[in-house]
Amino acid sequence: MRLKTLFVSLGLALMLVGMLAVCESTPSMASTYTAVSASHVLTNGNVARKSSSSVVVSVGEVPSHQAVGSTITVLTTIKGMTLYLHEWQGASGFSCDGTCAKTWHPLLYKGTGTPTSTTPLPGKLSVGTDYLGRQMVFYQGYPLYTYAGDKKPGEDNAPLADNSPWQLAIPSIPTGL
Repeated sequence: MRLKTLFVSLGLALMLVGMLAVCESTPSMASTYTAVSASHVLTNGNVARKSSSSVVVSVGEVPSHQAVGSTITVLTTIKGMTLYLHEWQGASGFSCDGTCAKTWHPLLYKGTGTPTSTTPLPGKLSVGTDYLGRQMVFYQGYPLYTYAGDKKPGEDNAPLADNSPWQLAIPSIPTGL
């Protein structure tokens, strides 16, 4: 499993380096939680043009907290930061502001068109707005967030529980709100 994780991580890193080289620009480090626009995406080693959309999501592995030595496939930012979702977002007027906004950072969208992924996903990416009116990325109807306690790509430090509305954003999540 560790070898597989290493190859996935290496592949994602090489893909990001290739995208940056092709675009001849480097995203700002200050925009860690902001979607990175890309006009090119590597597909099977070839460069494919993406003119009306932005690549904002990828897929990675995080260690399982339930089965030692195994991993869980999750959505990540293209920089490899684990993405989470709030299952009750939108219900009962919930919005992530105040203390919540200090802990959970929305995946903001500054691209055009529909957000895309470096990996084909079984579900749908879309754009919605947060309580401040900013565009953010949604997956299957759920807004996507990063956790302030995750400092490096591939970390999963969020205090999640089976009954918590905060959950890992997994590719197979059913359609939400």
